[in-house]
Amino acid sequence: MSWEDFLRDFSNQPVLGPMFGLYYKFMNIKRYDHMPFYFYPYARQWISFEDTFLTFIDWLVDAHEQERNKADANRSFYQRSYYVFDNYLRYQNDTMANLMFDTQARKVDYDRYNSLLGRKNLQFYATMSTIHSVSFMYLAYFFRFRRVKFLPAVAISSAYYYYFEKTNNIAYKLIVDKNMISLARELGHEKHIQPVGHLKNRGLNYV
Repeated sequence: MSWEDFLRDFSNQPVLGPMFGLYYKFMNIKRYDHMPFYFYPYARQWISFEDTFLTFIDWLVDAHEQERNKADANRSFYQRSYYVFDNYLRYQNDTMANLMFDTQARKVDYDRYNSLLGRKNLQFYATMSTIHSVSFMYLAYFFRFRRVKFLPAVAISSAYYYYFEKTNNIAYKLIVDKNMISLARELGHEKHIQPVGHLKNRGLNYV
């Protein structure tokens, strides 16, 4: 891998992309090429274990995608990982995941969904980061001169965890999921709507 390729990958891919690329190139050097002879056998053992593990993960998670996404046919595990990294915030929404894997909508519809999710996710994370920062600062201010023993500390931590989880769930429903459901109804995709917290029966081909 040349420096030009490395810099291009660093600017166009996620931050770990170039690192995975260098690692992949290094671990696949042939014996006596550039890798020291005393290191090569251990590298091959690790590569064999790594290939077994990554192949298992590939088949476990992505086997159902081959007929849906032909572009993934010759991609490595790391390249597919970039895709998951880039699209995680989209797929965490159940309605959006249903639209991606249970049907094939028009590209203009997916563009609208992606645009809405991008804006609303940013709004959600900015809002909740502000709320929890202020809440934690107030909590620290309230207990600034108090000595808290173990059991009260556990109770306070549990209460804050409950508050943290519930406020996040409520805010996600109001900021992100409510708008996604409205857009899905507007575009005629009612049967793929799945509000947060509701379960939907799946086939074995859906992960």
